[in-house]
Amino acid sequence: MNKFLVRGCLAVIVGLTLISSASAAPVTLEGMNQILQWTDTESVSDEMPGFIWGTSDGDGADRIGIHVLFANGLEGSSTYSGVAGVWNSGGFAAISADTQTGFMTGWQGIHFLFNNAPTDTYPAALALAWTDSPMAFSNNFDLDYNDPYNGLNSNFRASAAGWGSAVFTTYSSTASAVPEPTLLALLGIGLGMVGLAGSKRRREKTPSSR
Repeated sequence: MNKFLVRGCLAVIVGLTLISSASAAPVTLEGMNQILQWTDTESVSDEMPGFIWGTSDGDGADRIGIHVLFANGLEGSSTYSGVAGVWNSGGFAAISADTQTGFMTGWQGIHFLFNNAPTDTYPAALALAWTDSPMAFSNNFDLDYNDPYNGLNSNFRASAAGWGSAVFTTYSSTASAVPEPTLLALLGIGLGMVGLAGSKRRREKTPSSR
């Protein structure tokens, strides 16, 4: 097989692998589109980006959701309605979840919700906080900009080591859909690479006119 065709096929395979990796979290959660995704790793501090809810507060989003996937496969998600009036505030009456899956099942409602640049100042440091949220790696799971919390380099108040990394994805009812690369587009990229490589090869074989 032509080596350039092989390289093109490999490009497609790599692209498909990247799509698979990016799809670890659902593209939509209970009808809501993704806002932002980031990875929190045990060996690095301060990895949670600012404005994890995008423009949801300014847009008046009334529904939000979160999905979390740990390196060991531990997974959970939850969604909430009725948040339009509590953006950038804390200590409000707890809002119970509409849906809960995995390790978030049984958690009590959220009572802090902020959307701002990273800060160590409370209450704005709490991007999302629950009234009761125990799980395997945290006895008080909250999205907290204060890091390292308990010296474990997490933005979710880790209380136990060994969690490795976790991928966080946020959603809201006002987030716009982001189109994903399609197989057809990837094939086009791969074939384009084949064409460029073949063209380069032909130029290299053409005798110089000088």
